[in-house]
Parts: sequence; structure tokens; C-alpha cells
Amino acid sequence: MSQNSPLENESSILISIEDFMVSTCHEQFVDDHEEFKRELLEAIVWFKQIYREDFTYSRIIRVFKRVIVLVDYIMEKLDFQMYTDILKFELNHIFYIQGMIQYEMKNALREKLDFQYQEQSNRFKLEYYLKQLLTHYARLLFVRVDIGILKAKQVYWDIEDFYEALRILRNRMSNKDTCFSGLQGFAWALEQGAKKGYHCHLLLIYDGNRHHEDSGLAKQVAEYWVQITNQQGTYYNCNTKENKEKFDKNSLLGIGMIHRDQPIQFTNAIRAAMYLVNPEKEDQHLRVKTSPQMRTFGTGQYEVEWRRGL
Repeated sequence: MSQNSPLENESSILISIEDFMVSTCHEQFVDDHEEFKRELLEAIVWFKQIYREDFTYSRIIRVFKRVIVLVDYIMEKLDFQMYTDILKFELNHIFYIQGMIQYEMKNALREKLDFQYQEQSNRFKLEYYLKQLLTHYARLLFVRVDIGILKAKQVYWDIEDFYEALRILRNRMSNKDTCFSGLQGFAWALEQGAKKGYHCHLLLIYDGNRHHEDSGLAKQVAEYWVQITNQQGTYYNCNTKENKEKFDKNSLLGIGMIHRDQPIQFTNAIRAAMYLVNPEKEDQHLRVKTSPQMRTFGTGQYEVEWRRGL
């Protein structure tokens, strides 16, 4: 863990603990036992600072919680009082802890397969939803915005804070308020990255007869996110002229105005949207949720009473 960038927030701490557990699992033995003890100590101290009993953690993090129970047991037997006493653990204690990690992590690593299966299911759902919209409307304006929290401010944001801000944004999307006026559909995907922290990919699909300026709409949505987060949010506007030109040169442009009768645009729009649900991005999965039921992906509904022609 000590080799990573400074750990200042919940997201980076959990990812670093996961890295520590995976690296320990993949080694039959650890040559540098002193380094292992230091990393174990650091992981426990950091985890104790951000752990919340009411949150739901990934399988690997739950295994780490059992490691802490084992460490507490060893410390009690040795009459150690502080976690810094981990540095006094003998070789047999280290082997015991490492053996426990390697055994328990066998099932925990299946979480990667679970994520890939869920992402594949989400891909089918998103593709079907987009084909319904693209077939129903003659033209739609596709807008992509990535939203997150400024690096310097991530220390103040846990998953509950981020999800609440995202809930407010999604509520406005559903109600079609302000910059979401004329919205015909949407999709969102919540992820966790080592550098970006908690972030969300948004796909906003507007009525092509009412809106034409996609980059401007993306900027309005981004500015609204910054407002919701009390100026602590950050964003990336995928619909800038420069970004679209880059994809257009290779005939891969799938955002902006998409026409139903243009097969290449139709195909590119779906291909570009699949970035939201990519099974290969397992390193972006959430390590913590506010509850087991917390969603990390969603789309609008196609069959709604206000949609004309249904």
C-alpha cells in the first residue's frame, strides 16, 4: 500500500486494500515479512478510519474485515494493546495470516466474474433500450458527460455523499427540469477508480427536433453537477468539437445528432454507449455500497405514457 499515491479518501483506501489482498493472495510466500507487516498495519489503520458498519462492502473487503478479526485474536493472545504491535508479530503469525488470506480469497476473487456477468447483462439491456429509441425517433441528440469530484475534495466524499448528489441529478433527469428539458432517454453508470474516485458516466438522449447544440447542453449539465456538489464536482464534456472530430475522422462518431436513416450513425451511437457497460473494466467496480440494493447502473423507461406514438 505504501507504494501507492497518498491515501486521502474512502475510495483510494478501499482500492489499495484490495490491491494488498490480491497481491498477498497471488504469492505463495512473502519474502519481505517486515514489509508485509507494515502494509498490514497501514491497511488496518486506514480501514478503521473510513469503515462504516451500515455500508455493504465487496467480497474482498469483507475478507479483509475477517483478517482484522484474526489480527485482533493474535494480539489478544500476545497481550498486545496497539495495532503498531503488529510489527512485533513473529514468522508463524505472519504465515497464519497469509494462509488465511490465500484460502479466503479463492471465493472472493469470483467477484470479478460476477461483475463481468452483470456488465454483460447491462449491455443487453442498454442496447435493447437504445434500439427502441433510435427506431422510434427520426433523430436524437446524444450527449455524453462524465462527472466526478475534484481530487483535492475527494477526502470529504464517501459513497453515501456521492450517491445522494447523483440521486438529485437523476431526479432532475426524470422530471426533465432545466437543462434536461426535451430529454427522451438516458443511461448512467456509477464507477470507482484509483485516481478519479467515485464517478459516473452519463448518456443523455434529447429530442433532435428541439435541441441541436450538444456541447452546450453537456456544459449545462456539467455546471448543474458542480452546483449540486457545492463547487466540488468536476466533469468531462465528451461532446466538444475537438473530441467529436477525433472520432469522426475514423468514422466512429456516435454522439451528437444521430439520424435513424443513417446506419453508420445508428451503429456508432450504440457502440459508443457500450462504454458505460464494459465487462473489461472490472477495476472500476464499486468496493462499497450504501446498501445491498444500491444500483450502479440504470436507464430511463421506453414505454411511458408521455411518449407519443406508443
